[in-house]
Amino acid sequence: MSICKHKRCCLFVLGAGMGAAAGVMLAPKSGREIRKELFGGSQDVLGEPGTEAEAPAAEAATEADLKAKIEETRERLKAEIEAQQDTDS
Repeated sequence: MSICKHKRCCLFVLGAGMGAAAGVMLAPKSGREIRKELFGGSQDVLGEPGTEAEAPAAEAATEADLKAKIEETRERLKAEIEAQQDTDS
């Protein structure tokens, strides 16, 4: 009896996966729009660019923000490491 339940479970998972894949492939949106919805969490913060010409500007702003955050983190960690070394000495 457990083999029968195991088969049903496998068939259900297989069917659900095939249904999800077919839904994504047959969706009325383009692949770019679907990827933006699925993986574009940063677009919520930046606002979605209206045209493709605005996209590089938003990307450059994101890159500049990331570089600034990296630099801030580097300086903070450097200060913490120096403080820890001073307390250990």
